[in-house]
Amino acid sequence: MEKEPKNPGSPEAEGDAPAPSGAAPACAGASEGTGLLREVKQEVKAQVFHNTGYLRLDWFTLFWLFVAGCVIGLAVETVFHAIVYGGLESRAGLVWGPFSPIYGVGAVVLTLFLNCFYHSHNLVIFLVAMVVGSVLEYVTSWGMEFFWGAVAWNYSGTFGSINGRTNFAFGMMWGLLGLVWVRVALPAVKQAFSHVNAQNAAVRAVTVLMTAFLAADIAVTVLALDREGQRAQGVPATTWEQRFLDEHFPDSFLQARMQNMSVYGKG
Repeated sequence: MEKEPKNPGSPEAEGDAPAPSGAAPACAGASEGTGLLREVKQEVKAQVFHNTGYLRLDWFTLFWLFVAGCVIGLAVETVFHAIVYGGLESRAGLVWGPFSPIYGVGAVVLTLFLNCFYHSHNLVIFLVAMVVGSVLEYVTSWGMEFFWGAVAWNYSGTFGSINGRTNFAFGMMWGLLGLVWVRVALPAVKQAFSHVNAQNAAVRAVTVLMTAFLAADIAVTVLALDREGQRAQGVPATTWEQRFLDEHFPDSFLQARMQNMSVYGKG
């Protein structure tokens, strides 16, 4: 009888000895593991670099998300403090208007990071939000203390505290907030913006005016806090800017406006 031709890729065709028992399953397992890692890598790459996300992001959308975050975040924090600790307390973050910029920045940052994870598992969204929010809280606390010697919160002595700037409990809260933001807020935002024409003249005018107002509000707040830190260190007013800030934004005004913040000055 004529022998069957050997398969081109078989060990016999290559002239190799048959593989030892158990080698094939090991190779198969390694191959499967490599394939899984490759799939995960491709999925992450697709989500982060090629996924346009659930919400279309532009300056108009991000700006009004910032404004909404500032206002809603301040309202929620005020109510939370009243329920947990009792009594109303002004916890605004700017000298004018009902704004707390950390929540506005949080809304924008969470949207930028989580927008492409809208179709991901809830656990993934929770963990990403937990990390992003904790980093934001830490950096904000560090920046306030570095630039103005200001302390608005201190979690020292609590579980999972990192230099008193963030902790495990608030990391969990950031995770939950991110999950609510993706599953509840983003669909509502998308629905709301679908009814707004960003190119409308009136809408554009309001956006420009609000942008100018908030830019001035933030700039004056930075100067006022810097001058408050100088006063805390006994630096006298020698320029017209310092005298203006002392007159219009004295310690009594700032302490009544930002009751959760203490300013000690740089150094």
